[in-house]
Amino acid sequence: MASTRKTLLKLDNVTMKFGGVTALNGVNLEVKEGEILALIGPNGAGKTTVFNVITGVYKQTSGIVDFDGISLGNQKRYQVTALGVARTFQNIRLWGDMTALENVITATDVHKKSGLVGALFGFPRARREETENRERAMEILRFIGIDEYSDRLAKNLPYGVQRRLEIARALGTGPKLVLLDEPAAGFNPAEKVELAATIKRVRDAGYTVLLIEHDMSLIMGISDRVVVLDFGTKIADDIPSVVQKDPRVIEAYLGVPADAS
Repeated sequence: MASTRKTLLKLDNVTMKFGGVTALNGVNLEVKEGEILALIGPNGAGKTTVFNVITGVYKQTSGIVDFDGISLGNQKRYQVTALGVARTFQNIRLWGDMTALENVITATDVHKKSGLVGALFGFPRARREETENRERAMEILRFIGIDEYSDRLAKNLPYGVQRRLEIARALGTGPKLVLLDEPAAGFNPAEKVELAATIKRVRDAGYTVLLIEHDMSLIMGISDRVVVLDFGTKIADDIPSVVQKDPRVIEAYLGVPADAS
């Protein structure tokens, strides 16, 4: 049965070439509002390239990227963020010498209306926004479950807390769509369980989630739908239970046909 959810993000026949290398080959992808969609595939399949095209790091060679009715083709990175797309990275990119709270407050500045002059001279609007952003940032830390670390420098936080802080900072931008790039990297089993609960909570709070992840148990446990890439081409797009039995997916991961003896 076809989903009645609104399409929030759509990649239409997107190709990305680097010289003679085709990283994405006519990829079609739809992310529905309010779902957790996992983007998986072997190393080098083109997953991070998809994220880079969506967020304006790369301009696709051909095809269309549409977010909530707006073409992202000529948008700068900060414009994509302002439109409602937030992202975390494989490698942690926090501001180490800022506290956890300051990291999230900085993210909330994306939608700040008062300018530098207002901040310098303490105009009422600037003071009001500063207070609101601080309260909002603290709410997000509470929501993610790391508010006890609010006054700790990011560089001194445990690894797992840093990972969750990255998600909190992404939420600080006020996104409609959250892109999570290997959020469970380096996690132990207990941390993965906690992360799965966090991602579900993010979805249940009204956000849409698109994630790249290699941990199949995590993916199969939280995803509404799974899209599989192999050598830049989409080879599967379905619910987890169907995708994990797809012969093309098994072959892509194992390197042998599913029915090979």
